[in-house]
Amino acid sequence: MKKKILFVIPSMRSGGAEKSLLTVLTLFDYEKYEVDLLCFRHDGLFFEKIPKEVNIIGESKNYEMFDGDAVRAVKFFLKKGKILSAVDRWKYSRIYSAADTHEVEEIQWKYLKKQLPKIKKEYDCAVGYLEGNANRFVCENVRAAHKICYIHNDIEKLGFDREVCEKTFSAADKIVTVSAECEKSLFKNFEKFSKKICVIENITSRKIVLEESKKFDAYPERKETVLCTVGRFFEQKNISLAVDACGELIKRGKNIKWYHIGDGPLKGETEKQISENNLQNIFILLGEKSEPYPYMGQCDIYVQPSLYEGKSIAIDEAKCLCRPIVVTNFSTVHDQITDGVNGLICRMDKKDMADKIELLIDSKEERKKLSENLKREKIGNENEIKKLYAIIDG
Repeated sequence: MKKKILFVIPSMRSGGAEKSLLTVLTLFDYEKYEVDLLCFRHDGLFFEKIPKEVNIIGESKNYEMFDGDAVRAVKFFLKKGKILSAVDRWKYSRIYSAADTHEVEEIQWKYLKKQLPKIKKEYDCAVGYLEGNANRFVCENVRAAHKICYIHNDIEKLGFDREVCEKTFSAADKIVTVSAECEKSLFKNFEKFSKKICVIENITSRKIVLEESKKFDAYPERKETVLCTVGRFFEQKNISLAVDACGELIKRGKNIKWYHIGDGPLKGETEKQISENNLQNIFILLGEKSEPYPYMGQCDIYVQPSLYEGKSIAIDEAKCLCRPIVVTNFSTVHDQITDGVNGLICRMDKKDMADKIELLIDSKEERKKLSENLKREKIGNENEIKKLYAIIDG
């Protein structure tokens, strides 16, 4: 008999955790496991790519409306005759605006979870695949023999709520994170759960990434040095630094085009910054792309300006594609990049980032060295999925 597995994630939008889960589901052994997936929202760039073997459960419309615009949500629930949900959404707005950080999390969860489906099925293993409400749902609302909570970032950088985390971690059998540095951060902050903590890296398939990168010509009319960055418009991804560094390079007379792939809530601020610096024809926002690999694989230099990461999937993909990489010195960067060997690490300021990029623009030999080192590096870790199987089967 197949083991019954449930994965839970808020959505399948274009983030690192979402891409990681899609890879896991693509590689999963459906001869051995029966897999359900609960997405709070049935949307996102990767939603349509979920393998057909996966049973997608739950109606997400109520949650999507509740978590959206307040006035629209209240009207929606009243029209459907859901008076209590309309009242809850009004209360949610009123209390949310006045609450402190801990209260916000508790209030958010108190009301949001009412809009999520009731899971009657019992599972052999339930996996919350993202820190926050996905983990809370698994630990509080699902019956399963084993429960796994994923933490995809350095937990100190996430601004965690200790009380919420301890309650969730107490109910979990395993706490999985994605890099050695993230593991250290969990050990430091949650020592009493140390026996539960383990590392399963985000899975990257070099073969798949290389094949996908050749699908089309991403830059057919290129005349400049092409830079590429992938990341959503969130504070964590620090896209504003990339725009500042771009402006610095233009001041130095560099002939570049910098392409950005991604979307998110801070897009408007970035567009304003680009306009204020007269970079509209130089720093190009491509939006979300279901096939980003041709843009990444055919650029001259890949740049990651993040404030923090767990283990960046985008960096691993750039490594698979053997692109010269410039990356900021966030706390976990050394899990992936050795400065001067397989990439260049810069400080989080525009001048130093521009210096490192300028070095690569001016030195074909340096770009070649980094690319050749990456070709020799063992990249691709499909076997990491065996660690997940071991927990499930344990």
